Amino acid sequence: MTVNKRNDQIITTLFEGASNSLLTGKETGSKMLSVNEITLDRGAKSEYYEIANVEESLFVTEGQITFRLGDNIFTAYKGDCVLAKRSQGHGYENSGTSNAVIITVSPSTEINKNIIDEPKFSKSLPENGFFDRSKKEPFEFAPGIMRHDMVGDFLGAESTYFSELIFDPGAIAPNPYHPKHEESMFCLDSKLNIVYAENDNISLSQGDMFTCEIAVRHGIFNDHKSVGKLLAIHSVLNPPPRIDVD
Repeated sequence: MTVNKRNDQIITTLFEGASNSLLTGKETGSKMLSVNEITLDRGAKSEYYEIANVEESLFVTEGQITFRLGDNIFTAYKGDCVLAKRSQGHGYENSGTSNAVIITVSPSTEINKNIIDEPKFSKSLPENGFFDRSKKEPFEFAPGIMRHDMVGDFLGAESTYFSELIFDPGAIAPNPYHPKHEESMFCLDSKLNIVYAENDNISLSQGDMFTCEIAVRHGIFNDHKSVGKLLAIHSVLNPPPRIDVD
């Protein structure tokens, strides 16, 4: 198990106006996932790039982002998510009036990133690869837990399944293990509690990342008085193979 606490995360400068916090990767012991949190100053803009070996999901957690995806350019807001397919050109810019934050996810610890030339863009939403939070309703995953499925085969993913879960106080998720893949779980808001192997109560605070190895019992519950939010990240398509246990 790895719990990558907020204060222990490796922070680097990604490009001018952009800082990167490493949440999950080979540096944290993962063998299957790369997850980063990127904070963008107002006006900060990435180069246009592709990842040649795997897809990349980009989830907006704060602010307003203008995305370039293929030959489309469009604006996304808090709660929206973009999927750039393997070798698909993409980039992003903080087009809001304050700092913006995105979470990036790729189903590999080896990322083959290349800067490429920009095409002529059309100001329109892409036909595929965009999860628009304003048009999607969550569903009840378990009593007191609502879930948004943001990335999966329904968005064109090949090997990523990515969800946001919203836990009411006292809510308890079922405890599974995954026989063939890791799972990373990021505390997006407030506090939550981890189940791991025989330990039934490990604290997870906002900004902390929990990564569970293959075939180990794990789970999440909310033993606090405020609503907690979690990102659940898998390096497989939906539904992720799981075996529920006590």
